[in-house]
Amino acid sequence: MAGVTCKLIVSDVDGCLAPEESAAWDLEAFASLAARVRAGNAERPFTLCTGRPQPYVEVLMKLLDVRVPAICESGAVLYSLRDNRSVYGPGVTDAKLDELFEIRHFITSDLLHRYPETVYQFGKEAHVSVFSADPSRIPLLAEEVRRFAGRYADDPVEISASHYYLNISLRGVTKGSALRHLMSELSVSRDEVAAIGDTEGDLPLRDEAGFFACPANATPETAAAADYVSPYPDVAGLMDILDRID
Repeated sequence: MAGVTCKLIVSDVDGCLAPEESAAWDLEAFASLAARVRAGNAERPFTLCTGRPQPYVEVLMKLLDVRVPAICESGAVLYSLRDNRSVYGPGVTDAKLDELFEIRHFITSDLLHRYPETVYQFGKEAHVSVFSADPSRIPLLAEEVRRFAGRYADDPVEISASHYYLNISLRGVTKGSALRHLMSELSVSRDEVAAIGDTEGDLPLRDEAGFFACPANATPETAAAADYVSPYPDVAGLMDILDRID
């Protein structure tokens, strides 16, 4: 970001702050990140943009001392720690939520019984995620959900995959649309924003941020869109990217 003052840094969580796998975090590295975030809050605030639900994000915001709103559920929810307020992101409507709830019921009452090794992720309001420790199952699950969702004339959802998750989002509701809303709220321009992600679900950030970077574990499609790909994975890659932004 040579020659440009970065006024906002936005990072995904899984695959950036920590590994995608269900494993213990690198506590020493996380502590170093927290110290860096706290030191930069006045001039260059850092926030999170993740598919995770609000309660999970709230804990991370408190640990890191994140002071600007975070993006949860892949853009469907924005959460402000300052006033403990959650709001739906741009594009979330009651009609879309009704259809998403029907899709969620299909997943929990039917699909998971036929794929018992998969796990439904609790806690989300306007986004659905299903976990599988076997990534080869994700395309099968995606096809089942697409077939069920085909009954809706308005085509209400988008289906995508990360390393171990099948994600069902409301169409038009993305991390990018939520970031655009946040940028307007904070009065920052595209050239003043740096974003960090590792999977296709993070690509909408590319369109809104002047600088987009990835850790080494990013998917090929995501890495191809980046201005910089760190040689290091996960949080080590994130710290390396922050060095580049500085």
